[in-house]
Amino acid sequence: MVEYNSKKQTVYNRRQTMAAPESPHDELHDLARHLSASTNVRLPLSPVSPSDEVNRSARYLGTPTNVRQPLSSNSQIDLPFSDEYRSQERVPPAGVDVRRQFVSNRIGDSISNDSVTRRRLSIISENYYPIDDEDNQNEDNQTLIETDNDKRRRRILFVVEPILVGLILLPVIVLFWDCGWNLVWTLLNTINGYPLTINQEFYNYSFLSLFIPYSIVQILLLILYIGQEIFYNFLKEQNSIIRIILLKSHIFLLATIYIIQWEIVWLVWDQYTPRQWYFQLVLSIAAIFALIVFIGHLSDLVCAPFLVSYDSIEYCLHFGCPLLTRQMKQWKINVINYVLYEIIISNLSIVTWRSFYNFLDQHMYPDDLNKSALICLLIGFILYFPLMYFQNYLEYLNVKYEFWVFVSINFPQLYRNVRHVFAFLSCVFLWRGLWLLYDSYIVIFEFHYQTYLLLYFLSFFFLALIQTSSSINGPLSNMEDDNHFFPLYPNCYVSTVIRKFS
Repeated sequence: MVEYNSKKQTVYNRRQTMAAPESPHDELHDLARHLSASTNVRLPLSPVSPSDEVNRSARYLGTPTNVRQPLSSNSQIDLPFSDEYRSQERVPPAGVDVRRQFVSNRIGDSISNDSVTRRRLSIISENYYPIDDEDNQNEDNQTLIETDNDKRRRRILFVVEPILVGLILLPVIVLFWDCGWNLVWTLLNTINGYPLTINQEFYNYSFLSLFIPYSIVQILLLILYIGQEIFYNFLKEQNSIIRIILLKSHIFLLATIYIIQWEIVWLVWDQYTPRQWYFQLVLSIAAIFALIVFIGHLSDLVCAPFLVSYDSIEYCLHFGCPLLTRQMKQWKINVINYVLYEIIISNLSIVTWRSFYNFLDQHMYPDDLNKSALICLLIGFILYFPLMYFQNYLEYLNVKYEFWVFVSINFPQLYRNVRHVFAFLSCVFLWRGLWLLYDSYIVIFEFHYQTYLLLYFLSFFFLALIQTSSSINGPLSNMEDDNHFFPLYPNCYVSTVIRKFS
């Protein structure tokens, strides 16, 4: 009996030794396994039993396995039919922000009798693959061995893509918006009897001259939202030439609608709110907090050069929807999505952009526009390139350093929203710098509106020719980056072109 107990104790000790992590690196390895299970991140980890996974997750979260964890970002009440809620087929181009899990699930029901509520660990991209880390390959189907030429080509593409987008595509996109904006401004001045010359004066436009065009574009947007499935199915049945023509027409119409929408709302705030910088700054900060309350992240403030698109019916017709729904008709989902984005989020975004933009107009060398524009471009590019090139590195901080593990678990959107803020500031500086240069130096005809009209169509034609006219609006739904260069923003236009034409 004593010998039997001794053998039993030896086996038990051996099992305990095998189950215990051998080093702090193994503990971090185990946590990465838990993060992979929570967010569908494919990381090459050793097999772990379900019970070990629950115990280890509880250990890292500082709670025993039989105690439900408090959720700081989800309701602690068990929602009825929570397992039946599904995300939409197409989501907004917000990177991994749109792929997080909104409804908490119970992993204990399918693993063990102990119930542990899974936290929303959404801070790591589900498509994350480090560029140079050969250990982090797709476990399912990435078994092909990359040659040295393939690796070299991927590195070159990784370096070149942000440069091409920032230095070539962005100036054309801003030119289109600048000319379209000035055309709408010219039309409003004509209706209200104001001079057509460009100046820094603020005009008081009549209520009807602002309300009528805004109502028209909102009705058109609602039609595009409701009829997106019909238009998509119709284009799929057409031949390539008709499909391209109709797709470009849809993109051009939507771009014009958005320019009118933004300018009308911008002018309304200019006309009916105080212009003191402190009021506008407070208003902008309030709008940022409101965006966090509504959608949890600030990626909707970011545009080109961080977000660019490829002209395709897969990305440019469906308006991405972040909502989780259950047994709801598609037209109802589209209407709710329209209200969320085109009435709430768009107005909050315009307020934020306007406040920061006007603040720069008033305080960054208002008497020397050339100097102001060059400083804006310099600051914008200084922010842009590091934010693009270090996306993978910043994503990987979550499983590389203990501090960032703590932050990602307890504040899952904090440090990502910080990056969104810096990306937004980069966009404001870049757009303002280019905008000032265009308004100061581009003059072709004696009448300015003729110059705007010509460049409005020429810039769109150029972007349409290289298959990225949809970048004017940004991708309506999320684009998959097959190279996984940029996990936070779907900036994969150049990669998509090379893949389709190679």
